[in-house]
Amino acid sequence: QDVADDFVTEEKKSGSDSDTEADQVDNAARRSLASLPRRIHRCLDRSDVHGAATGLIELFHLIASRTNAYPLATALSGGSAGSSELKNPLLESQMKMIYLHVQTLPDRTVRLSRRLLHRAAGSHPSGSAAGAAMTASALSALDLLDPNRSQMSEDQRAVRLLDLYYESKARLIRGLLERLGRTEDGAGGGEGGAVAAGTSGASTAAATSDEAADDILGRIVHILQYDILLHPYQIFVLKRFRPPTEDGAASREEQQEEQAVMLTMPQFDPAALRTKASNFLASHLPLIRNKAKAVLMNIAGTTAARLGNIRQSLYDKTDGAECRRALDGNGLCGWDEAVNCIVDFRTVSSHGTQLFSPEKGGNDGTVAASRRSARPREDLSSGASPDRRFSLWSALFSATFSSLVHSILTSSFHSVHTRVIGTLRSSLAAAPPLRSIMPHEAHRNALRIATDLDLALIKVSDDAHELLVHAEEREESERRLRQSLYVQTCEIMGRLLNELRRMLDANKDKMADVDEEEATTELIVGRLCHLLKFRLSCLPTLLDSSSSPAAMAAAVGQKSGMISLAELRSSFEIADDDEDGLISVEEAEEAVESAFSGTVFKGAEMVKDTLLLSASTRHSVLGGENKDNGNGEAVSESSRNVTLSELVLLSARGLRHDKSGAESALGTIQRSLDETIAICFAKWSRVILHPTLKEFRTIFERRMVTSTTACDMEWRRLNGLLCEGEEENYRKTKYKEDLPDINRPPTAAVGNVSAHMTAYLLGVAAALNSNICPSDSLPPVASTDLALHMGMAVTDGKNRTNSIPNMMQIIRGALLEEAVTSVTSSVISILKDDETSTDDNDDDEAKSRLSKCSTSALLQLQLDITFISHSFFERNHNGFTVSSSGVALTNEDRSQQCLNHLERLAGDISSYVDHDVVSDPSAVKDSMREKHLQSLRSCDLFLSALFGEGEVASLNMSALAGPSSSSSLGGDAPPPLVNPLPSSRRFNLLPVQAERSLDELRLRSKYGKEKEDAAEAEAAAANASAVTSGFGFFSSMLKKK
Repeated sequence: QDVADDFVTEEKKSGSDSDTEADQVDNAARRSLASLPRRIHRCLDRSDVHGAATGLIELFHLIASRTNAYPLATALSGGSAGSSELKNPLLESQMKMIYLHVQTLPDRTVRLSRRLLHRAAGSHPSGSAAGAAMTASALSALDLLDPNRSQMSEDQRAVRLLDLYYESKARLIRGLLERLGRTEDGAGGGEGGAVAAGTSGASTAAATSDEAADDILGRIVHILQYDILLHPYQIFVLKRFRPPTEDGAASREEQQEEQAVMLTMPQFDPAALRTKASNFLASHLPLIRNKAKAVLMNIAGTTAARLGNIRQSLYDKTDGAECRRALDGNGLCGWDEAVNCIVDFRTVSSHGTQLFSPEKGGNDGTVAASRRSARPREDLSSGASPDRRFSLWSALFSATFSSLVHSILTSSFHSVHTRVIGTLRSSLAAAPPLRSIMPHEAHRNALRIATDLDLALIKVSDDAHELLVHAEEREESERRLRQSLYVQTCEIMGRLLNELRRMLDANKDKMADVDEEEATTELIVGRLCHLLKFRLSCLPTLLDSSSSPAAMAAAVGQKSGMISLAELRSSFEIADDDEDGLISVEEAEEAVESAFSGTVFKGAEMVKDTLLLSASTRHSVLGGENKDNGNGEAVSESSRNVTLSELVLLSARGLRHDKSGAESALGTIQRSLDETIAICFAKWSRVILHPTLKEFRTIFERRMVTSTTACDMEWRRLNGLLCEGEEENYRKTKYKEDLPDINRPPTAAVGNVSAHMTAYLLGVAAALNSNICPSDSLPPVASTDLALHMGMAVTDGKNRTNSIPNMMQIIRGALLEEAVTSVTSSVISILKDDETSTDDNDDDEAKSRLSKCSTSALLQLQLDITFISHSFFERNHNGFTVSSSGVALTNEDRSQQCLNHLERLAGDISSYVDHDVVSDPSAVKDSMREKHLQSLRSCDLFLSALFGEGEVASLNMSALAGPSSSSSLGGDAPPPLVNPLPSSRRFNLLPVQAERSLDELRLRSKYGKEKEDAAEAEAAAANASAVTSGFGFFSSMLKKK
């Protein structure tokens, strides 16, 4: 610039000497050469690339008009070149110096223009209009400084500018998406840190990443609104970017600037712009949507509240009222006008993008578009329909959040399932041995797991409602959410029931060896399943029949494309070759795939996903390919199996459930829980009664050996049934022919019930008392109506809570079922002298052993056998095994078979009795019945919990004393006082955790009473001070006292 100033000064000195016309032209050129660089630099300093470009073009045009020695100047000036030699050496020198100075400025201006295009014009600090002006200025500069501009047609220049513009915006969006990916990693790290350590730093980092994700998504939305749709329409179609002022007209300077910029730009074809913009949206909207979904998934792993805030923020930035007013209030055009002009809806929606806001009535844009599919192409492409409104919320986030419902709930339910199973396995691993476990501890642990599961399901549902149900789309989002909750709840319950059942199946082989450690699993799992029936208070809401996919599809008039339960059952029965009600996972995949053939559902993938067997769910949820069964043993996929009920729940997304009843979702869950409870307590009762049964078998076998080897007299002597003087007469007899028949009793002597029989019943009662706690006797549900609401099949339709058995009744029924079955099979097997065979065709073996017994032994055996029948089938008022819903199970046939076996066995015994001795069978039966009642009365204190209250609640003391005692005491003598034996198994009082408020009240009451006592003591001391002041030492003693 100093050199240029010297040239100007020297020009002024010599201008007066030679002022010819040529010199005047050269002097004007030199003045322009001196001033234009200053103007260009001033424009570049304030980022006015259009001013800089026009200055450069003017400068280069001046240089190129004088000489062709500078190719850049010749190219940018439009191709007009002057003579090769300059006559004015001063002008030549000045041109050379100026050119060397500004030859890098075109590249600098182009780079600055590209940087301006790479900015978000809609977020300009001075407003959207200033951003549009910046964009137009950059495009004009790029067009003016293009060296090939003179060689291209106007259409080619327009296409080039459109390509440059949308390529720059594509780079801008890709850069923001990369930053969004980094925030995704930050959110994941923050979440992991929060879970692992729970530090405040991790939570702060997660919150910061969430705010960054919200900000980046908002910037992307702003770019799509202004840079992609609104500004292109204003610049390329309207040829305007400056809105009018309040008085309706733009300022003169702004108008001149706008005209200057637009005059330098080519004429743009609206169809080309429409194609370019539509292709841009069609390629970038799915990309943005997928990246946003991935980020929102990570954010959803921290808390639903944050995701809900982001959702509301994004809605306000896309379809909010203020956002709509800002888009429509730009002063040049309306939002719908711009969108309808440059967006081809068919092209943009070709990738499944939902472009329109939900219509009134709850139907989304996709349904509305399908209803309008019969309209002409011109109507669809123009977007002139008044009931349609293009929405970036619908295009980017509505479908994303809707699909995120299922993904978020899937992840949340997977986490709930993992925590529940992990807690259960930890509880089983830490459980004490079967004989040491306290019933209230087992109840407390199972109650904690059931309560935590219920609270977790409620929290997931509440978080999902907080996240997805908003006032703008309440009806639609609520519908989708309820449907997803229904499907996910069915799937988690199906997985949970499958896991619980397989825990029992893992112990199936070990239970044959009566392993008490494994029976603990049955006890805790059985208690847990019983609590799950009644404690999952959220199930009726989550599994409302109106929320099922089939009901939802029918509500909006769509075809569900689902199958019925009969079709699934048919495929299951075909796959179940051995008819055991179980099929492997591979068979289940084939069966479900066959059942869902012809539908949109993929059965094999459905089974893998719901059972967490797919690669993604296995590694993300279970952390490996093999899972532990809770006993330290890996369980492979091939060993897994499913039942029909579990498959019905796992296939909920494509299966039509009944609205109510046993084949509804709730009814299926309740039925599966009933089956699991029955299996658990059947196995547990077999183990818990094994020691008692083993002792019974030992004693009974020993007595049978004695019965078959000893003579009748010896047998009666051993059992104290000899008549008075019978043994002494036997010893005094001298001659053999005078000996009495030692195998024939003189009379039919009926003794007392054998001790081992009574001991067996007492052992069963002790097992019951030692494995129940007071909570087990409470009603499991408040009313029958509530039980019906929970999906239970209640037999008694009246509103009575006693129709639903509690935990104590279930345990008692299982023990009674196992007790009568075990003792019957044991008696029959011992009589047959065979440990395994109990078939009816082996009765000859039992008869052969009965034939070796004496009459007295047979009578005693008949007394014991009928005592079993009387105890379990007459004295027992509680019945046998029933389901948790009060429905008798099929095992009731087993008890009836036991009764038939016992009656048949008693009849066989009667056939071998010497009828000359037993001349009056009815009297013997009456005597036996009296003995039964006597034994039951004597143990009624202990057996009442097992069999229920007897006919005589109070103890008959005269019956306990016996006939000999009563005869010796006389008829009018009062019965002796017999103290009942204390129970060996009673409930200990358990410490109850008091509420903190209750503790505070007690402490306040205690402190208040102490203050009152202290005040009374001070008052008494003050009143007595006059008396006690003179006692000296005694006064101090009184005070201490």
